[in-house]
Formats: sequence, C-alpha cells, structure tokens
Amino acid sequence: MDTGTLILILSFGIPALVIILIFYFLKRSFSKQKQFAQELQKRKNEANSANAKVISASHGLQGGEIKRLIFLKLEINDGFSSPYEAKVGWFIDTLHFDKIKEGSFIPVKVDSANKYAIFPDISWAVYTEGYSTELSVENLEKKRIG
Repeated sequence: MDTGTLILILSFGIPALVIILIFYFLKRSFSKQKQFAQELQKRKNEANSANAKVISASHGLQGGEIKRLIFLKLEINDGFSSPYEAKVGWFIDTLHFDKIKEGSFIPVKVDSANKYAIFPDISWAVYTEGYSTELSVENLEKKRIG
C-alpha cells in the first residue's frame, strides 16, 4: 500500500469514525434522559397528594420569558403527619406569579420515598432537580453585600 492510498483512507476513515462516535454518544445520552424522565414520571404518579402553604418565594437566576426558576419554602400538610417545611425549586409560568404569594395554598404531590421531594400538582409549574437555593437572587445579593 503506497502513501497516497493510506492518506486517502485515513482522510475519509477518521472523520467517519468521529461522526459514528458522536452519534453513538448522542444516542446513549438521549436514552439516559428518556430513562430518567420515565423514572421521574413513575415517582410523580406514585406520589401522595397534599396541600402546601407558601412561606416564602424568591427568584432564581435561571429561566426565560415564559417560565422562571422560583425557589419556594413550603409548609407541607399531607393530612397524615404533622406539617413540615420543605424547600423546592420549580420553573413557574410568569403569568401565574400571583398564585405563589406568601400565604397562598398550592396543591402538591409528595414523593413516597422522600418527603422533601415535592412535585407541583398544577399545570403552571414544573418540577426540577439539581438547582441550589443558594442561586436565588436574594442569597446572592446577601453574599455580595456581606
């Protein structure tokens, strides 16, 4: 095999291999996301209904024009145990901010495995995981001033 043939094979083979690897990792990533979404939906379906009173609400840095990340401190009352406080971060539709004022009541679902995993039982809020309450605007301003 001469040098020209080897260069020709490598010039087509390496990019083809890179493209195949990219598609493989994308497919694998999408299947993991699909599995996570299915597990989350199962957790939501098995969660117990409860009412939550909004103790406080603060804006997060993430979000867009329609939905914004809001950190809520809720008092959960499931009717079976004594009320307890939980902190959640949900993406909430900006048209419904008036429904999360302090003292408002929101229908929620409490995860049966973890009572601090609170799912919104309303159409205008979306459950999220992995956002720290340290990223709220109020907490960041306190750190900047202090």
